[in-house]
Amino acid sequence: MSLSITKFFERTSLMNDITYLPSILILLAASILVVVSLYKLKISPVLGYLIAGAAISHLGLIKETEYAHQLAEFGVVFLLFMIGLELSFDRLIKMKLQVFGFGGLQVIITSSVITFVLNKFFHFPISVSVVIGAALALSSTAIVLQILSESGRQSSQVGRLSLAMLLMQDFAVVPLLAVLPLLTAGHHEDVMHMIGLAGLKALAVIFAITIFGRLFLRPFFSLIASVKTDEVYVTTALLIVLGTAWITNELGLSSAMGAFIAGILIAETEYRNQIENSIHPFQGLFLGLFFLSVGMSIDIDFMLNKFRSIVLAGFALLSLKAVIILVLCKIFRLRWGAALHSSLLLAQGGEFALILLSLAASKGIISMDTSKFMLMVVAVSMAVTPLLSILGSWIEDKFDSEEELDNNKEFKGISDLDDHVIIAGFGRVGKIVAYMLEREQINYIAVESNTDVVKKAKQKGYPVFHGEISDDGTLQALGIKRAKAVILTMSEKITLRKSTKKIFLNYKNVRIISRAEDYKHSKDIRKLGAENAIPERIEVGLQLGGVALQNLDSPKHNVLAIKEEIRRNNYSKIEENELFKY
Repeated sequence: MSLSITKFFERTSLMNDITYLPSILILLAASILVVVSLYKLKISPVLGYLIAGAAISHLGLIKETEYAHQLAEFGVVFLLFMIGLELSFDRLIKMKLQVFGFGGLQVIITSSVITFVLNKFFHFPISVSVVIGAALALSSTAIVLQILSESGRQSSQVGRLSLAMLLMQDFAVVPLLAVLPLLTAGHHEDVMHMIGLAGLKALAVIFAITIFGRLFLRPFFSLIASVKTDEVYVTTALLIVLGTAWITNELGLSSAMGAFIAGILIAETEYRNQIENSIHPFQGLFLGLFFLSVGMSIDIDFMLNKFRSIVLAGFALLSLKAVIILVLCKIFRLRWGAALHSSLLLAQGGEFALILLSLAASKGIISMDTSKFMLMVVAVSMAVTPLLSILGSWIEDKFDSEEELDNNKEFKGISDLDDHVIIAGFGRVGKIVAYMLEREQINYIAVESNTDVVKKAKQKGYPVFHGEISDDGTLQALGIKRAKAVILTMSEKITLRKSTKKIFLNYKNVRIISRAEDYKHSKDIRKLGAENAIPERIEVGLQLGGVALQNLDSPKHNVLAIKEEIRRNNYSKIEENELFKY
């Protein structure tokens, strides 16, 4: 990313030099138009940005694109930072088999096959083949996650596998961005040696920043939090993102790599959510500008002349990646329906391919014509992904419609789960719990005794199975021996008592969190082994009282303190002060 961050601020520091403003206004207006239009159509805005950028360039609306490209590079920095925020070390360890096993094999095999084909049959230099192969091996995080969110399949086996593969691909982008500047030196034939040196250098920098961050980051955030002002988080987030980006840039590595490391370090702290909320608007703005700038590099005349070749290459890319992903899915023992769905959903090129190819072209590693052609191939593969996802979803539902147990007598599709949460009951309360777990990306499965509820939930993509939580066979089928917690959301008292007692006596390692009617009921459930039992009547009173106090201008922290005082020690305040007599 060179020194564009420094150059941008140097060139725009003079307030009387506003010649760049018309270009910026056009880009902002195009961003608004794309986001609003495609949001209404429920289509990923990435394709819209590319089309809008190509139209802006073709119509000659922006004469000087330098400022736009410099601004756009911030998008890559913020994107890598946001990805780092999602990658805590604990989370990577828990998902190590899927992330580094499945995801790692996919990246290595796909990039190797594409590199071999380009070098052997199309006679590309090895360095060019490696760059293109690595770029095309990556899928679209933005499009895949949006499709999973809209279909409600984030917590399904396809959703979990997709997330693991995308995390590995995001992780792989960091060394790729570090290698690109080294390839500009002209020694393309020694590409593997350069990759090794870049990797060692990157590891040294990562180690140094990690040690420094772990020693000083948490005390620094404690100081920031003591101010109790939301605005300071915005400034702090920008300081950390741009600061680490500048440091790694000065050390000869990618500025995006520094932002990525900063994101991982902050993910380990309790301040992740505040920082994520503060930085998200900047990430969306600059990333949109980046995709617009990529679109501006598209030559429409070139695309029309090469249309047939682009479509054929796009089909070849989709077919190759789909076959590789399908084989890996079966090696990792996915059901046929889930495997086929995953292969169709993840076969496209992605936004990181656009980033890597654009940077490689700007640094002269690959020719502009090659870059244009590959960008169009990626765009075609991304454009057809929603249709492929619909087909894959239909295939999965057709192949895997019946609930069958696998060889371990577990429900099919949960063999990859470990430290997951089991939700018993999938009514209104269970759905709210599932939503909260999804927000924190915690794996869960649900069991429900009502077949109609199960059928409707499965149609919407929820990982819900039919059974009774108090049944030994159902508990085994849910993989309870590997589960971290069971959340009992049903209201029927006999079932709650029976389930709590059975789970506590037979699975000591599993935490039990239960719903309860009132304080007396919650006390009984806790005696049977539940770690927590939440009395719904008391919680309703707390919420009503809290809203009343806020409307009467009581400070928010006072309201929270009163709630926590009553909740402390399993609502012992209720019994001590007889606040809830019958």
